[in-house]
Amino acid sequence: MKVGIITCWYKNLSTANYSYNLCTALSKKVDLKIVSSHCSCIRYFVDKKDIFQSRCEIVSFPPYIYVLEPDNMPKIFHFISRLIMLLLQFLRGIVYLTKCKDVDIIHYQQTSAYPFGMAPLSIILMVPTKKIRVVTVHRFGLLSGLLSHLYRNADKIIVHSSDMKRKLKSFGVPESKIALVPHGAEFPSLMKLPRKEITFFGSPSEAKGFPTILRALKLLKNQRRKLHLNVYGFYTEEEKNKAIGWAKNIGVSDMLIWGGRLSEEEFRRKMQQSIFTLAVYQYYVSGSSLITRALGNATPVIASRVGGIPEYLGDAGLLVPKNDPEALATAMTELLDNELLGRRLAEEGRKRAKAISWDNIAKITLNIYYELIHQKI
Repeated sequence: MKVGIITCWYKNLSTANYSYNLCTALSKKVDLKIVSSHCSCIRYFVDKKDIFQSRCEIVSFPPYIYVLEPDNMPKIFHFISRLIMLLLQFLRGIVYLTKCKDVDIIHYQQTSAYPFGMAPLSIILMVPTKKIRVVTVHRFGLLSGLLSHLYRNADKIIVHSSDMKRKLKSFGVPESKIALVPHGAEFPSLMKLPRKEITFFGSPSEAKGFPTILRALKLLKNQRRKLHLNVYGFYTEEEKNKAIGWAKNIGVSDMLIWGGRLSEEEFRRKMQQSIFTLAVYQYYVSGSSLITRALGNATPVIASRVGGIPEYLGDAGLLVPKNDPEALATAMTELLDNELLGRRLAEEGRKRAKAISWDNIAKITLNIYYELIHQKI
């Protein structure tokens, strides 16, 4: 059995991290071909030669054309540029199919990004083929609801939460087509480091609730709390400067420490030095790489109550409404003042991570592959 996995394969990014861990576990049992392509994330790696993980075939055509994406262009040109980009992504779907001509199963990792969104997927699902087609839906794009009938052409659709399963069913996708497979978790050794930091991992954007975090920091500052937020991850200077501007306007720029990009080992170390980490997403999240990695590193999480996050956290974190700085500040205070609570959440997190280890997720995924192959015979 040979499986072609079409996915983001940039080093250290969330969807790529998911795919890398899944592929590492799957490769013990099946022959894999990994197909990836350039997208907007290349902006983070413009001066890097090792932007992709090893063992992937890179789709360089059609190219990703940055000049078509400036925000300040006139509306008519913006519409035309978007149309051109959409047409290029349909073409990319054809290239993906060509790259996977020698596989038995095509497993597409759908995100909202252009190269791995609904446009290339629609080609993969519309073009007649004898190959088995599996789609893992990480995030819905704008066209997901409109083109939901295309999901019916897939042999199986994998989702990471029962909430996502309900959403797909509401689109009219038959339940028999949907498989619930949790987002996997790493289970690294604990380094027994002192936990002294409050951390945020990722781009300091509105979508990830960074303005809400800043307002919560202001509330804590008004209470004369002396603390700092350490910001790690992939972000451009433009994103950083925009976040600094928000912080200055609110009066909390002195509470931020900018740590930038981390290696995998540095990520684990910083996660294990965290009293807690923040994941207050403002958008729909089915399963979160950040949250499962926090669970595995025994790091308590304060997260927004959106999508499938409550299913993953359970009793291993604190949930707050999205865009609610008062609730967030209260949760932060609770963890800062209650060391026993932090230890209990950490222990529960490790238990939950072990249950959804990558080896277990690979076994579930393999069973889906074998079941589909058996049905084709």
